[in-house]
Amino acid sequence: MAFIHVTSPHFSNRPARRAQRGVVMIIALIALVLLLVGAAAMLRSVDTSSVLVGNLTFRRDLTNRAERGLVTARLALVSGALSTEAVRVANLGSANYSASKLANGVNGVPLALTSDSTFTSTGMTGADVTEDGVTVRYVVDRQCLAAGAFSASTCESLENGADTGGSSWLRKPKGALRPVYRISVRVNGPRSTQAYFQTTYVD
Repeated sequence: MAFIHVTSPHFSNRPARRAQRGVVMIIALIALVLLLVGAAAMLRSVDTSSVLVGNLTFRRDLTNRAERGLVTARLALVSGALSTEAVRVANLGSANYSASKLANGVNGVPLALTSDSTFTSTGMTGADVTEDGVTVRYVVDRQCLAAGAFSASTCESLENGADTGGSSWLRKPKGALRPVYRISVRVNGPRSTQAYFQTTYVD
């Protein structure tokens, strides 16, 4: 009697495992790409924030330097070369002062401040203040149509509330009219940057 040995066929699962490994690798690559994109975006955001902070700090420094120019010009009007009315009726180049309105550029800043050649041709010779690579220059112009004695009809003026005219028991309801002086400051910083500041003064 003969016996026949029958063996069942053997099915290998290797191709299925290889397919699964391929899918896992694709997902891992996609995740890696997304992580790289996120990291690049984060670095770019940090760089942009650093630039913004640097610009704000730089602008603040220029503002502080301009404040020094404004204070210097005001001191000239209060107790310096421009402290008397007799001096203010005429131009004074050494104090960067004009007894009449200076011509303005399109941005409202005097051309004598925006243009070095106009500054020189106007006759202004006041020295600039230079420190740490930052240069400050100011000009002062009386808001009058022409030089000469002050007149409310030809000059921009405001009432000075500090006027003490009158007697101890009868004060003026309003102060006397006084001319308006405009102070304009230019700050030249590093990398060819410029900033302009303006204010007005009435004594």
